[in-house]
Amino acid sequence: MGDYEECGEFQAVCINAGDDEGADITFEYNGKRITVSLFASSSCQASGNSQHENYIEDRLIRLLNQAVTADDEDYDELVDEASDVILGLGKILFSQVAPPLPVSILSDQDLHSHLYPKTLNFRLETVDNKAVIFPISPDDTISLPDTAPDPDLETDFQADSIIPQYSSREVIIQRVFASGNNTVSKVQVGSQTMLCKAHRAGLQDPNLKQELVSVQKIREAGINSRAQIRVPSLQGYVRHADSGAIIGLLRDFILSGVYGGTLRDVDVSAVPKEMRRKWANQIRETVDELHEAGVVWGDGKASNVVMDQSDNAWLIDFAGGWSKGWVDEELAGSKEGDKQAVRKISEFLSVA
Repeated sequence: MGDYEECGEFQAVCINAGDDEGADITFEYNGKRITVSLFASSSCQASGNSQHENYIEDRLIRLLNQAVTADDEDYDELVDEASDVILGLGKILFSQVAPPLPVSILSDQDLHSHLYPKTLNFRLETVDNKAVIFPISPDDTISLPDTAPDPDLETDFQADSIIPQYSSREVIIQRVFASGNNTVSKVQVGSQTMLCKAHRAGLQDPNLKQELVSVQKIREAGINSRAQIRVPSLQGYVRHADSGAIIGLLRDFILSGVYGGTLRDVDVSAVPKEMRRKWANQIRETVDELHEAGVVWGDGKASNVVMDQSDNAWLIDFAGGWSKGWVDEELAGSKEGDKQAVRKISEFLSVA
């Protein structure tokens, strides 16, 4: 979204689409959350043709519907295209309701305020042949208003009673790595610095459930074998401050070494071959230990390996998924896919 850097800080958060009758897009603008609802024009509804695009809202609905089923790269392009149109029409209005905030206000925000900010609702509609954006009430949006995650949701995940639990208001954000409905951040809880992964929908998000199940298995395997598995240790659960539902996890924060934070950040040509071989061996050994514990890494790739200050390699991200170029789609979520990722990482390190 470089075209609009001068009018504010923008980040797409999520879309709701898949229905020709309407869609919406939610984004963060200067620290505030904005949702723009799109309803199909009466002409489009009357024609019954989703390709009828005399009105901007119909074209945007089509773009967002295409994004729902697109791969990651195409998704970003489609959402960016829709966002460019919306920002072009609404940048003055958005800057009025969400002016830039001083850095001091953005720092030391608690996780709850970051993950569940007040949402400003707008609608884009063509009126008298001119596309306009105007505020609407939450009751007039295309999607139902959010409700707090249900603490009694039936799921096969069971929290370990030994592991501490913290309110989302106790978790203070120090640095945000990924934002939106799912957030990854460096946080402080009391005197401890940790990494937090939290999901707005809680355990309704299958990725959170999968990661929690996996990291608990890894923790139990490490305790039973008394061996260190090079995966950051689970240190706590995060619960919704109001409903009490589990919405995230806290784990050890790995301080970066001299070569960089993740393996993807490393200038491989500047690393001695013996060090690269050591990393490849550590990654291979850790994946073998995961498989023995009944855990699949899933999204194995260089950016999901972090390097600590002692130049050791640690594996992160057990929420599932796959990345093109690292694991074949048909092998995603399998031990065979993990082994393929290990081979690709060894090639990346030039030690295959």
